[in-house]
Amino acid sequence: MSISQYLWAVARGLQTQVYPETTSTAARDSLQNSIGILTVIANALEAHSATQCERPTSAAPASKRADTDRLTGPAENSAAYGDTAEALAAAAGSLDAARDAGLLRDPDMLAQIRWEKDLLDGAIADIDAVSSAQAVKHEDPKLQIDQSALQSYLRTRLANDRLKLAQFRQILGGRSRQTALFSIMDAPGHAEHLIVQRGIPGMAPGPAFASVEGQYEVLRRMHEAGLKVPKPICFETDSAQLGSPFLIVERCRGTSAEPDYWAIIKSPAIALQLADQMGRLHSQPIGVLSTLLPHSRKSGDAQGWLDELERLGLEWHAQAHWPSVTVSAALLWMRANIDCIEDRKSLVHNDMVFHNILADGDELTAVLDWEQTSVGHPAEDLGYCFPVVSAAVDWNQFLERYYAAGGPGISQRQVDYFALRAVLRLMILVLIGGRNTFEAGLSNDVLVANAGAFFSQKLLHRYAQVLQKVLARN
Repeated sequence: MSISQYLWAVARGLQTQVYPETTSTAARDSLQNSIGILTVIANALEAHSATQCERPTSAAPASKRADTDRLTGPAENSAAYGDTAEALAAAAGSLDAARDAGLLRDPDMLAQIRWEKDLLDGAIADIDAVSSAQAVKHEDPKLQIDQSALQSYLRTRLANDRLKLAQFRQILGGRSRQTALFSIMDAPGHAEHLIVQRGIPGMAPGPAFASVEGQYEVLRRMHEAGLKVPKPICFETDSAQLGSPFLIVERCRGTSAEPDYWAIIKSPAIALQLADQMGRLHSQPIGVLSTLLPHSRKSGDAQGWLDELERLGLEWHAQAHWPSVTVSAALLWMRANIDCIEDRKSLVHNDMVFHNILADGDELTAVLDWEQTSVGHPAEDLGYCFPVVSAAVDWNQFLERYYAAGGPGISQRQVDYFALRAVLRLMILVLIGGRNTFEAGLSNDVLVANAGAFFSQKLLHRYAQVLQKVLARN
């Protein structure tokens, strides 16, 4: 596996998903030229030859990789990889210094000439494979929510044979589940605009994800308690209906408060309303939900927290391609401050930030995506939202609103601990669930590649920012 695999994925994504939808002639030309450049650079960054051709015995690997990735541009010789370039250069040097053509009859030199040709064959074949790749067909029936099957299900579930689905639109994207917006007609007494969310067929949800029954019960109880959440309509655990379990909820008004996960929300009012919703969530009784939802850890006592921290440290060191002073320093701080965590339980959302919030102007209208809801420590949600909230509003003001809404007392040291924990947990999940999937060749999708090449880099940068704030306070 080579880092160039990421560039290959980008080039394929542009060729198969963007180029077919591009209508402007000038834009198509520019895109084709860009794809060509990407593939050449991806090839130049290969860590080893792209073909399994036999290496001549005299072309032994150099003790040090050639710096072909430090040239002012890609080598014209696409066979010159980091571990082939020195051998090819040595053979070319021998030919340049030869006084006659007798060297061309030397069996070893002939083998090196054939070797370069084989390397070129492989490199150009890989480059051409991208430019000739066919458009991705999004109408794969396994990835499409069957509108007629959904209509039949709702007719039976709502006891209405006249019910009709209209304005059905499946939303692209989604790494853990699929979503479609639709309306129902001829169904008096029922909400008109609905949303269906189902698991991706054939993909088992991870242990951190709540079942559709658990999500339904959380939403039902939170909606009855007056929290701003979608009203649940029904759920189905039988995969025979739509290919996997699914949940149907009412559609809420508003648009995403901030669709960019990394951006700072522009509305302080919405940030403070998030504190209201979070405080109310953490004050709700757990009750029967304890048996329906995942738990953050088996034990919440001091040893349980220490065991989790040691596991996180081991997982990071096992997964990271390179050490990080930031992560090592954060782990050290967390070990020194783990005594501040007590055994406390509440309902936690686990992804309660602005890309999962709908707003209408400066009004928060709904908190979405309850699939990772669990029973855990309330500071888990506070720590998770701390980086983005503290960049938008004064953190103490946010906590005041949180406490006023019923949130339990949480020390700043606890918030700091869980802020560091949250980013590290997410980074490990991204590395295991995204980057490793891509680098192992289990998926060459550009969205999966993004997890390892971009998302993880941004997360480590965020971690460094959080750590600086923590250290400055302590």
